Amino acid sequence: MGAVADDMEAEYIRSVCDKEIVTGPNLLAAVMPVIECVCSNTSQYRDPELRRAAALALANCMMVSADCCEQHLQLLFTILEKSDDAVIRGNIIIALGDLSFRFPNLVEPWTPRIYARLRDDCCSVRHNTITVLTHLILNDMVKVKGQIADIALCITDKEPRINGLAKLFFTELARKPNALYNVLPDIISRLSDPQIDLDELKYRTVISHIFSLIQKDKQVEGLVEKLCHRLQASSLQRQWRDIAYCLSLLQYNERCVRKFAELFPCYGDKLHEPDVHKMFLSVLAKARKIVKPETKAVVEELEAKIEASHSKAMQEQNLLNKATAAKGDRAATTKRANVRVANRSSRRIGSRRQPAVAHPKVVDSSTDESEQSDASSGDSEADSDETGDADKRKSDESPLREKPQSKKPVSSTKSRQRNGPNVRLTFDKQTKCYL
Repeated sequence: MGAVADDMEAEYIRSVCDKEIVTGPNLLAAVMPVIECVCSNTSQYRDPELRRAAALALANCMMVSADCCEQHLQLLFTILEKSDDAVIRGNIIIALGDLSFRFPNLVEPWTPRIYARLRDDCCSVRHNTITVLTHLILNDMVKVKGQIADIALCITDKEPRINGLAKLFFTELARKPNALYNVLPDIISRLSDPQIDLDELKYRTVISHIFSLIQKDKQVEGLVEKLCHRLQASSLQRQWRDIAYCLSLLQYNERCVRKFAELFPCYGDKLHEPDVHKMFLSVLAKARKIVKPETKAVVEELEAKIEASHSKAMQEQNLLNKATAAKGDRAATTKRANVRVANRSSRRIGSRRQPAVAHPKVVDSSTDESEQSDASSGDSEADSDETGDADKRKSDESPLREKPQSKKPVSSTKSRQRNGPNVRLTFDKQTKCYL
């Protein structure tokens, strides 16, 4: 009877908080529009103290009512992302930790926005964020997902307080059964993503600290199998080096060595990469020190396979490089030949489009004078036409323009050869006829 009464009372209090305190007809409900106005119009209300007070008031009102929280979550995260005041961002992060505990289902879709504050420019905001996330994750208030890689990146943070908290977080997480083991593949996949473009030295700093917390043999054996299969599916050489480095950090026992030998087909084609080959040899060197004599034969056999596969892969890679280089040379030669052909074609087209130069017609002055003097006579006109045609043919056959001849004085008598070499004609001015 008492338990039922307690449940009824709790339900009544929850109903009052949701419906009557900040949303009903009371003073706090009347203040809410003012708070929303100040938070939404930061350009109009420039006073930093006023904006900080309004953000805190909004977060506190959201703590009271689920309806108010659901209604104003977008506004609160907008302030978190766009505010240039580090104090406001730090206060909102702390308030979001409380809201995640109070209304976990409402805040859960916005969790990636909280993780994003781990990359904030301000150290105090990053410190508040990692503190809140550590509290929420270790107390099982927030589900651990792929975003935990953002906490792993904090191990390389320049601020000592932040990288110390990140290391402490993973140390505490490793104490929980299989908690770190379950999220480790997601961390490796996230940090090896080419889109992040994480520096290789930072990657190794983060992974070396996290892998030092893996101590159980069963977990090591499971990681060997998962990482080998991931190496088989990867296509980038950077990912090959990252996964090979992870495999070199594990503490191998006899079962792990046998499992590693069984999975040789997963990584045999990656051994032409020098770093991968070197790291796998270091794995075998460590394994040789701890295994029993009967297992050393497996180690030696695996080492012989690795060396043979490395030599074969190097030869294939050299042939592939030569083929690629030859293909590139042929493409360059073809391109140059096409350019030469195009240049020749353009020159031919240009020469065809140039206008032809007409040779000037050579005019004989003596012919012109005789034509003027013979204008009244039919015979003289025929003779002049014949002479002009001969001169025209002569000028067409001449490739160069001839120099004009000097003018000769007009004479009243002109001799021509007509109808034979012995016929001589004389022009009479009085009769205006040839005699």
